[in-house]
Amino acid sequence: MSDTPYSANIRMFELLQRAKAQTTTIKIYRDGAQVVPASGTYTLQKPNGQNVVNGGVVAIDGNGTCSYTHTAPQLPDTLVLGEGYMQLWSITISGEVYTFRRMVSLVLQKLFPVISDADLTAVYSNLDDSRPSNLTSYQSYIDDAWYTILRKIRGQGDGFEYLITSPSALYESHRHLSLYLIFRDFHSSLGQSGGRYLDLANEHNQAFHAEFSAINWIYDQNHDNVPDDPDTRTRGQPTIFLNRPGTWGRGYRRFRS
Repeated sequence: MSDTPYSANIRMFELLQRAKAQTTTIKIYRDGAQVVPASGTYTLQKPNGQNVVNGGVVAIDGNGTCSYTHTAPQLPDTLVLGEGYMQLWSITISGEVYTFRRMVSLVLQKLFPVISDADLTAVYSNLDDSRPSNLTSYQSYIDDAWYTILRKIRGQGDGFEYLITSPSALYESHRHLSLYLIFRDFHSSLGQSGGRYLDLANEHNQAFHAEFSAINWIYDQNHDNVPDDPDTRTRGQPTIFLNRPGTWGRGYRRFRS
């Protein structure tokens, strides 16, 4: 078998909603380009190893994106909600079969972001004018920040993001982290050792950690689609800063390089 280490673009756990038709996808990369496989099969296993789907045929589009569409009856109400499910993507590339595994959470609801470009330009009114010509929006930064926050929620043991019933609690954290990624990229593109973009990136990075450590969100501990008592909230983990706190919020609304 080939030892070629193909990369599957797996940002985090996959979320599948119970009793709902939905499509799950995976992309395979090598040498900076998406690979176009010849064929593939898809298996979904329960936490006990039993198959929910066994060897379903994978659809592959012209770009190489592999997908499988679940029907609602394949994910019935009788399945136990929560963690421990696993996808097995057996993908044929250049005559060899590679199996990519991805953990799955079976859920009632998914958590979605609450910010867009408008929330970024509300802070910096000239951000649209500074956007690189090859981008039509800042969506890629917003998405990257969102997945980082979701991984952080799980990684710190704060719980499971899909049980948060108050997504607005993540608003400021998400906005600060998106702006941090944008200004860090601006700074990197200019190749400067310092400068205004670096200052802004550092300020929003520190503001993100401060906001995240102070988050209070309403949770659905019982996974019954009913919010818990609003007076009982979950907080993010405390963060210790080794540098001075950022100065974001002291009037910065426009920026200069």
